[in-house]
Amino acid sequence: MERLIQWFIANPIAANLLMVSIVLGGILSAQRLEQEVLPRVNTNYVDITMEYPGAGPREVEQQITMRIETALADIEGIRQLRSDSHRGHAVVTLEALESTDRQQLLNDIKARVDAVDTFPAAAERPLVRHRVQRRVLLYFALHGDVDETVLKEYGQLISDELAQQKDVASVRITGMRDDEISIEVSEENLDRYQLSFDQVAAAIRRSSLSLPAGTIETDGGDIQVQTRNQAYSAGDFARIVVRSGSDGSRLLLSDIADIRDGFAEQRREVIFNRRRALAYEVYLTDSPNLAQATLEARQYLERARQLLPPSMGIEVTFEKKSIFDDRLRLLSNNAVSGLILVFVVLMLFLRPLLAIWVCMSIVVAFCGAFWLMPYAGMSLNLLSMFAFLMVLGIVVDDAIVIGESIYAQHQAGLRGTRAAAGGAKQVGKPVVFAILSTVIFFAPMLDLPPSLASITYPIAVVVILCLLFSLIDSLFILPAHLANMAAEKPSRIAALNKLAELRAALGGGLVRVADNYYRPLLRRALNNNAATLAGFFMALLISVVVYQALPKSFQPTVPADFVSVSVTLPEGTPYRETRRIMHQIVTAGEALRTDPMLLQLNAGKGGFIHQVTASTDDNKVGVFIGMRDALQHRISSPQIAERLRELIGPLPEAKQYSLNYAFDEESADIQLNINVPGNDMETQRAAAAAVSAALAAYPGVFNVRDSLDLGRVEVELALKQHADQLGISLEDIARQVRQGFHGEEVQRIPRAREDVRVMLRYPEAERRSLDQLTEMRVRTAGGVQVPLEEVAEIRLVPGFTSIQRIDRRRTISISAEVENGVDPTRIVADLKTRQLLNWQREYKGFKLDTDGNLKTQQQSNRQLLINLLVALAALYALMAIAFRSYFQPLLVLTAIPFGFMGAVIGHKLLGHEVSFISQLGFLACAGVVINDNLVLLDRTNQLHRQGKTVLAAVLAAGSDRFRAITLTSLTTFIGLLPLLFEQSIQARFLIPMVISLSFGVVFATTVTLILVPCLYVMGYRVSTGLQRLTMDDEVAGALEIAETGNT
Repeated sequence: MERLIQWFIANPIAANLLMVSIVLGGILSAQRLEQEVLPRVNTNYVDITMEYPGAGPREVEQQITMRIETALADIEGIRQLRSDSHRGHAVVTLEALESTDRQQLLNDIKARVDAVDTFPAAAERPLVRHRVQRRVLLYFALHGDVDETVLKEYGQLISDELAQQKDVASVRITGMRDDEISIEVSEENLDRYQLSFDQVAAAIRRSSLSLPAGTIETDGGDIQVQTRNQAYSAGDFARIVVRSGSDGSRLLLSDIADIRDGFAEQRREVIFNRRRALAYEVYLTDSPNLAQATLEARQYLERARQLLPPSMGIEVTFEKKSIFDDRLRLLSNNAVSGLILVFVVLMLFLRPLLAIWVCMSIVVAFCGAFWLMPYAGMSLNLLSMFAFLMVLGIVVDDAIVIGESIYAQHQAGLRGTRAAAGGAKQVGKPVVFAILSTVIFFAPMLDLPPSLASITYPIAVVVILCLLFSLIDSLFILPAHLANMAAEKPSRIAALNKLAELRAALGGGLVRVADNYYRPLLRRALNNNAATLAGFFMALLISVVVYQALPKSFQPTVPADFVSVSVTLPEGTPYRETRRIMHQIVTAGEALRTDPMLLQLNAGKGGFIHQVTASTDDNKVGVFIGMRDALQHRISSPQIAERLRELIGPLPEAKQYSLNYAFDEESADIQLNINVPGNDMETQRAAAAAVSAALAAYPGVFNVRDSLDLGRVEVELALKQHADQLGISLEDIARQVRQGFHGEEVQRIPRAREDVRVMLRYPEAERRSLDQLTEMRVRTAGGVQVPLEEVAEIRLVPGFTSIQRIDRRRTISISAEVENGVDPTRIVADLKTRQLLNWQREYKGFKLDTDGNLKTQQQSNRQLLINLLVALAALYALMAIAFRSYFQPLLVLTAIPFGFMGAVIGHKLLGHEVSFISQLGFLACAGVVINDNLVLLDRTNQLHRQGKTVLAAVLAAGSDRFRAITLTSLTTFIGLLPLLFEQSIQARFLIPMVISLSFGVVFATTVTLILVPCLYVMGYRVSTGLQRLTMDDEVAGALEIAETGNT
């Protein structure tokens, strides 16, 4: 390496060309980087969805779910198999191992599921798909006081045309119901005309059809023969002949049925600011141009708005580009501020030319990272931009160390290539190992579970690339430039002379601090080695205690600029009740606009609520309350959420109820899964109630709910003994009941953009009444009609609203929220310690597992710990080889726990909770804080090899490297300072990582300057077997004289 450094110093043109190549490569590469707010998550999930219309959860479980699970039971590469059986459909989700080939797994799953031939005939085909996170471009609402048909026509037209835009991959619409033709025949008419549903369905199928009959090959050419009598509208179906008599009479379908060409009985709608609406989600292609795609979408929506009736409108409710621009502006401003602060600090302590070239290393490092980012599959997003800002003060560390070393050579009288080569070679080894050690500590972020790797991978890649290119610049480019640095002379510019005077004063001040304060302090610490070590050890123990007392969460609570309400009612809840809940929440949301309490908090000004959007989907209600930019009002989203909760009031009928005001708060704080073997409902209910009660008893825990809802009533039919004598089977009863209540799909007809189902069934009023079962008649093939209750037993039994299974076992999910500052991990650990054994005794086979954020946190912490241990082992081996010592690498690593101490103190001082993002900051801090230890130890070893005693070498090394260590720590902290105190919503998510890194570096500097020398001396004492090593005043004076002579 020394020869390579010497070669670049001797060939400055090569150094300049290398620098220009890196800068140009970065500039050109940055132009083609994809832009997105957050990187897309590559999930390891495969979803299998299968519809079984009209079936209850228990039948779906037995007929669909369990058969799919059996088919997939022995498939390789599966970590977990999870299923949910609902009314009318099943969802089976497979979580694959990270090492599994996703495409091969998908093919295997499809083959296994397609091979199942025992699914019910009435079930739809299963849909198997790999779960992919799509990139959102924007959300908008099409709203108006118009008929639903008109709204749908315009809605479909806008969706089709918008999907044709260049960078738009797809458009998803919420609130649009499918078209359906409903043919409703009452039991009275069936009885009056002696008909059955089978006969009516057969008549429709006989008359409504289009059938090709082949071709006739004539001499004049082929002629197509085609039967075309497909009914396409309610009028067409009304004219179908159901039965005709020998006297010429005809019974038309319109005579016995009400025929409606309308919408399917899908219980969904969207309300936007109290108007009927359709909600749109527009998704980007895989290689998007965010700015261009947004512009094209905006331009199209403006054209579409001009074509709408006056009573309709389009309003964009969310735009990814605005978020991207805001965050890019935020991070760019902070980066510029940090760069200016770093430059100012360097100008105050280094020569202007030296400070400029040191700052130039930042440009080279950033451009190098931009150059290689596309090859690493990286995009320009919030996390990669944050990584550039975080590494701003770190990448100059090696340049400062080498620049300081070359400057010291100038101070010693050397000039030109000799000074550059001597300075660079003297510290080249510790600089290389410092960069490699930092890279080693960031590498564990590359290998975490996919949900977290999407956060950590971009940060790690950018930091590693910047560090590697900063190393190239520091070793090969910077020395070549500094080789031409002439001796410093007075400038003709008065301002520069003033700056030189200030720099000399500060530099002299730093020297005086080192000589008059640091050296005596270090001498006293060395003379009281045991007390010094004990003091540091006690400080570390205190920080551990403080850490235990700090509030913790998996992810930091970052208030958003919206409040969302999510309510899930028990399945089977009447839709009118769902709509009532929705309107109750919407009314509360609208009341926020003029709420006296909120107006008082906002100095009497309104306008802080931008939109209130609500949607229903069967038994689910979602309400989104958008707030205007936080700079335009004084009210926070937690205040809005708390007031909204009061205005909504209690919702005891809700199965699940959450009110969120923070990013990444969709998942409950505590999620548990309990399993009790067997299907005994009472035992399951008792177990769920016991766990829920124990959980709710903890202070700070609220909104405890479980997934076991047994309040739903099911009707169970069984064949009576004498029914077979009438020629009636259970299949006859089941089919005819299904025809009447769920309906029989007699046809599907093509229409513009969808296939329209034609459903035959009872009128809606009869299908809504339980009494209809007792009035219904079962019809035999011979035309005999028998009341249903005569041939079937009708029993009301308790039933499930949904059935959850994990790894082929029924599971009950329990969720809870916790107040800010309450650690859910501790609660669950205490719950298991106190109660688990009792529950296992009371309920045979009882199991309790964590899920959701808690499970992800455990997996992530486990993986992160393994990665950290591997990194420590690799670093220790690297240092042991470099220092040729088993002990000195341990001295290097002592900075890590004290960096942790600084991070803890930072969280305590700034009042932040400790999160997984904080832990990533701990890891990043570990890779940075050991660099100063490396530089100090390397200098100590150099001086010791030159013949100095251990004490002399330690004191001299501390003085020699005091300036460089102080500057590197100061620039790292200063570079992060703008983001550390940033108050915008966009920055708060990542601030815990900045706190850990910045405060950890500052506190670890003390360890480098005091503790490491003490440990070095202690290690020497142990290795040489000396019982006491003292420094009396005479020896100290001799050392002072010797060192003065050396300098």
